[in-house]
Amino acid sequence: MKKAITFLTLTLIAIFAAAASFAQNDNLKLTIIAKDLSAPLFATAAKGDARLFIVQQHGVIAVSENGKIYDVLDISEQVTYAGEAGMLGLALHPDFLENGLAYVSYTTGRLISVIEEYRFDEQTKSFDKGSAREIYRLKQPAGNHNGGMVAFGPDGYLYIGFGDGGGANDTYKTGQDFDSALGTIVRIDIETKQPFKIPPDNPRIDGPAPEAWVYGLRNPWRFSFDGDLLYIADVGQKGQEEISVIEAGSASSGANFGGPLAEGDQCLLDKKCKEKDLIWPIKTYPTGQNCSITGGYVYRGEAIPELHGYYFYGDFCSGKIFSLKYENANVSQEKDWSDILGEVGLLASFAVDGFGELYVISLGGTIYQLETAK
Repeated sequence: MKKAITFLTLTLIAIFAAAASFAQNDNLKLTIIAKDLSAPLFATAAKGDARLFIVQQHGVIAVSENGKIYDVLDISEQVTYAGEAGMLGLALHPDFLENGLAYVSYTTGRLISVIEEYRFDEQTKSFDKGSAREIYRLKQPAGNHNGGMVAFGPDGYLYIGFGDGGGANDTYKTGQDFDSALGTIVRIDIETKQPFKIPPDNPRIDGPAPEAWVYGLRNPWRFSFDGDLLYIADVGQKGQEEISVIEAGSASSGANFGGPLAEGDQCLLDKKCKEKDLIWPIKTYPTGQNCSITGGYVYRGEAIPELHGYYFYGDFCSGKIFSLKYENANVSQEKDWSDILGEVGLLASFAVDGFGELYVISLGGTIYQLETAK
């Protein structure tokens, strides 16, 4: 009995200590690190590098370094900048500091999504436009739901998010069509002299779209890796925004996220959707004042250790920032940061720098860093 009481006492102490530590996070602020940018909507960095590479929708990549901002790539003449189209994403190669390679996601011409490789020249401190190599392209039927997120997974492959083609109610019938790369996350091997190779453990390597890895997504605007896990924030339509978490790589090949059969944790176009083998979200919230989810990152920085392991995300319309902790397939420690951090208008993206610190990006032109208030 004494052992049981002692165990219970220690458990309660641990719980209260964790709660107290989390409460201290109220002492946070958002500090402006860049402003007056032209429609910034993403940023990224190489591990251990102080430079933050900033993607601007009209087709220019800039770098923030030591308080200064300078342009490193301008391909605005080939970028279609309108609505949800434009330069939408950037992934630095895992060995970027050695090989200088980066992969830009943008829309061009009559709505064609393009992934293009560029090499960074440390002498000129810019990307060499002459090094451009097209990796992948996909025709978009409409100007919304273009997706555009690109990131390297823990398996070394390049992951690319695409929406269902646009419109409403799965206009182009791509949601459950695994023969199309629309409404999917594409997974490709770019370590080749060819444009790309198909990983041998992709689910349908002999199909019309062998690059497609998972499907049933509406518009996975932002996703991020945390170790072997992939957090996907999918923008809703009629009632719910959602976050799903799956394993990266072959463990999730062929996973079906259910769109448009389901939205969030509810059936949408198929009343019997709960009987199907679908991926269900770990978190949903109602579409309304919050109307378009902006996926973020799990905090792994060192400046705010009590936030370690918390996933931050937000909403484009309300500008609110939220967080949660996902462990052992359970969600806990959910928090709305609005009263502390305020609301960030046009919250287009989150970012992490080369040291794991977290940033918030407003399409209006400002980038903020999450810091401890002093």
